[in-house]
Amino acid sequence: MSSEIKNKIALRPSEPATRGKPVEVTVNYVEIGKSFKYPTIHSYTFEVIKQQRKKAKGDDTGEKKANREEAEAVFYQLLKQKSFGQNVFPVFNANMIYSFNKLCDGKDNKKFDKIRIPPKDGAGRPKFFSAVLKYDSNKCETYQMAEYVKVNTNQRWGEDIQKNLLVLNAFINSDVRARYLTRGRNQIFPEANPRDRLFLPDGIELMLGFHQSIRPGWDKLLINIDTCVTTYYPSGLLIDLIPKILTNKTTKDALRRGISENEIKHLKFCLKGLNFTTTYRSANNSKPKKKVSYITEKSAQQLKFNYYGRNISVNEFFRELGTPLEFPMLPCVAVKSTKRGQNDAYFPLEVCSLISGEKFDVDKLTKVQRQDMIKKTAVKPSDRFQRITNALTNVYKHSENNAMKSIGMVVGNELIKAISRVLEPPKITSTPENKEIVPESGSWNVPKFIAPAKLHSWSVVWFDPDLNKPLVADMIRILIEVLTEKGLNVQKPQQFIQGNAQNCKNALALAAQRKNTEMDPQLIVSIVSSKINGVSGIYTEIKKACLVDLGINSQCFQSGERQWRQRWKPICNNVALKINGKLGGTNSQLIPNQLDFKNAKKYMILGADVFHPSKEEKKKGRPSIAAIVASMDPYATKYVGRYSMNKKLKNEVIEEIDSMIKDFIETFEEKNDKSLPEAILFYRDGVAEGQFEIIMNDEVNKLLDALKDLYQSRELSPPKLTFVIMQKRHHTRAKPDDESNADPKSKGNCQPGTIIDKTIVVPQYFTFLLQSHSSPLGTARPAYYHVIYDEIGFSQDEMQTLTYNLCFSSVRCNLALSMVTPLHYAHNLANLAKNFVTYEESPVDGDRPEDVLNGKVYYIHDKIKNAMYFA
Repeated sequence: MSSEIKNKIALRPSEPATRGKPVEVTVNYVEIGKSFKYPTIHSYTFEVIKQQRKKAKGDDTGEKKANREEAEAVFYQLLKQKSFGQNVFPVFNANMIYSFNKLCDGKDNKKFDKIRIPPKDGAGRPKFFSAVLKYDSNKCETYQMAEYVKVNTNQRWGEDIQKNLLVLNAFINSDVRARYLTRGRNQIFPEANPRDRLFLPDGIELMLGFHQSIRPGWDKLLINIDTCVTTYYPSGLLIDLIPKILTNKTTKDALRRGISENEIKHLKFCLKGLNFTTTYRSANNSKPKKKVSYITEKSAQQLKFNYYGRNISVNEFFRELGTPLEFPMLPCVAVKSTKRGQNDAYFPLEVCSLISGEKFDVDKLTKVQRQDMIKKTAVKPSDRFQRITNALTNVYKHSENNAMKSIGMVVGNELIKAISRVLEPPKITSTPENKEIVPESGSWNVPKFIAPAKLHSWSVVWFDPDLNKPLVADMIRILIEVLTEKGLNVQKPQQFIQGNAQNCKNALALAAQRKNTEMDPQLIVSIVSSKINGVSGIYTEIKKACLVDLGINSQCFQSGERQWRQRWKPICNNVALKINGKLGGTNSQLIPNQLDFKNAKKYMILGADVFHPSKEEKKKGRPSIAAIVASMDPYATKYVGRYSMNKKLKNEVIEEIDSMIKDFIETFEEKNDKSLPEAILFYRDGVAEGQFEIIMNDEVNKLLDALKDLYQSRELSPPKLTFVIMQKRHHTRAKPDDESNADPKSKGNCQPGTIIDKTIVVPQYFTFLLQSHSSPLGTARPAYYHVIYDEIGFSQDEMQTLTYNLCFSSVRCNLALSMVTPLHYAHNLANLAKNFVTYEESPVDGDRPEDVLNGKVYYIHDKIKNAMYFA
């Protein structure tokens, strides 16, 4: 980070925050002992070459650079063989090795040949590698980290601190990475007891593990330890796994009746491309490694092949070998032949074993799988912290870690304490009489909306063939009752239309027509069948048709939610909040003076998020979509939203932030009698610490320049800007030591409003952790706020209180959110707008382009672009 940017990053105000009730909490950190001397650590490049068998005749070998996993396996094999030296314990990270001891100098490279790595699960051939170790002059001076955590330090965040974290993380994790399955740099997954294995629908295995990373704290260096989860394709005997994939076949015995054609298709979908081996060895006493091509339609009894002139079934073949099949009525795994004229190979399901360690991308999980994952991994704080404590003793065993010993790092064996403060919740007004409400455990009840909207022109479309008009009319009758109870002036829908899910645009276009009214339609309610494959697909089509093409607000229901008398009315109560917000009404709001912007009378609050595609989608050239929302009223209840497409692929910044802020200011001017905001508070999501410099350069500076230009054109001084980054992708958790201080509604979590701004954060920067919400299902995760630019000049108390209060203003629910409301809106908008772009996929072969190919954005219709359609 350049010195100019370093000096611009906001520092912590000198006056400490004092608001709130002090509460002692346990946090999931252990302290690195003061005896740690922060030594100099040597760096080495580590080049690993894989010896390949060529497909040509003979045993000639070729060479190919090893991938990261292979290089790491080679490193641990050399370490095991003591190839680096006796009592020498270097660590590995990507293509680098770090060591306290010198392994070689700049003149003499160290070479290693014929390194044998055995096959995973004993399947396939062993692999052979060679490696070269070269001295790198860029040493890691860890004394910089010692300076960074000191109180009153001049050491700032930069590349040197980032390198310190990377290297020290390699030292604390080296030992466990050699023993367990890994994912990423800091996560490990010990093998579960067979009885404790967890599976999601379609047989995806849910693995429970642990995360461990170095974190700088307040005058101390810490290790953050947490539980984590990931997903893998299933491994083990396929016959045992099929009941996990076909959920209606709960046991192996249920398979004896055979499986249906649809179940065979589903097996093919779930298993195609996975590596497997067999329960028996081949003629050369090795286990073959194969890849599933498809699942046969015929069973092992029916499937026949030519065996030395005899036409026999797969079942007969195994019986003659003396190993009769237990499940001959089941199909076989087929492996396509790569040689012309040769038949495919067939393997009965019961002799196949899926090879372990095949990663399943979490981004590919379906909605049902995600819901099941949340259900199976949500644990109360006491259980989570118990697992962490057990991991300290039985998994990490820091006192036995030779790599940590080599640099003199000693770690405490108990989780540390911190003093938190619990802020008072803001007061909220509800009903037209402006009755004041004080939320309890982050929630409150709104019997009537403070400013109910009018709903006079609307239509209902249903896409579920199992529904009929009388049933739909009954559902809508209850919705109208609820809306009326909340204070809305609602007339009956103009139209009830049954639509075809295969072509929803026609029905929506019909619903958008005026019928017996002079008013343009305000809303289309769509009811979608939960039985339709790809509900999210039709949801996207409905939203695009309504919001982009027709310019009408949209509200969707799933017909599977219509469980009469029990669930439908509560669902309508929740949806009423969104409908009122979309139509311009106000449900509830903070009482005056709850949003303290010091001397500014007019202010704007913004939230920004960027949708980034998954790894696979990035390869195909899918663009990132930036979304920003901005408040338009003094209570921060009315927001408008805008989105844009980043032209550069894999770009983290909001490329059009300058034009978007100008749009917001001009819209604010229209809605506020031509007055402009004097202060702007900008919250930004999705930015890692290593990207703060980029955000300062490419977003904060562009905002300042755009505001200066716009205000100077009106002969005004530009507004004061404060820019705050919020992070949720961290592993900090806390629980109160005294149960009397816990949230009574959420199983031992901290209370909403809990602030931590010492102990586990660094002293120099303006940062704090805020748990603003109640978490009844599991352990609450606080939001981590970083004030990186502050012209408004907030004190710590002012910023923390304002941020907490802004979690209570969402129209979507009567709950305090886990982040400030504008960020929640921006997240929703980014996930909606990602469906409103088109692009040309990148070529599979050759160099991938840096820019999006033929990207086009479809914007919200002018008629509703300033409505809260994203609520």
